[in-house]
Amino acid sequence: MQHRHRDASIGRRDRGVDHEHPVDRRTNPMDRPRPGRRIRSLAGGLMLTALLAGCGSVNTVSTRTAPAEDSLDDVTVQVNDVLSDLFLHSTDVRMFRTRGGPFEAQVDVANDDFRQRRFAYRFNWLSPEGNVVPTQMSVWKTSSVPSGGSTTLRAIAPNDTASDFRLEIRRAD
Repeated sequence: MQHRHRDASIGRRDRGVDHEHPVDRRTNPMDRPRPGRRIRSLAGGLMLTALLAGCGSVNTVSTRTAPAEDSLDDVTVQVNDVLSDLFLHSTDVRMFRTRGGPFEAQVDVANDDFRQRRFAYRFNWLSPEGNVVPTQMSVWKTSSVPSGGSTTLRAIAPNDTASDFRLEIRRAD
């Protein structure tokens, strides 16, 4: 009989008490929601949202300061404004006629950062009126610049009617 009494007391447990881990769960301070944790979680979510929104944006630079100018000095400043978002800068922007007749654009990009930078770019060519010249060559291309290195982005106009270009740059996927 004494044995049955012992079994009955084992089957009976107090509510809210974990007998394997003898800490009362109702009064454990670790189970209470902490306001600091919520704020950190909310701040982290907002930062992630802002980062993802920034990665999806496309930066655009156009050579269009006046119809078909040969001098592109002020365009270099515009390119640097766009590239600075990617921690890169342009050392030179050139546009000249090829032997076949259409223009070629070259943009030198340098990386002064301590790590390699990847980005995507595409050239859109414009008519003298400022309209986009349709071409199948205007596709996103990826490029990377090693730490302390440089690269030249090149594009040739699709035909002789293209007189200016627009360079679009975004972070690589």
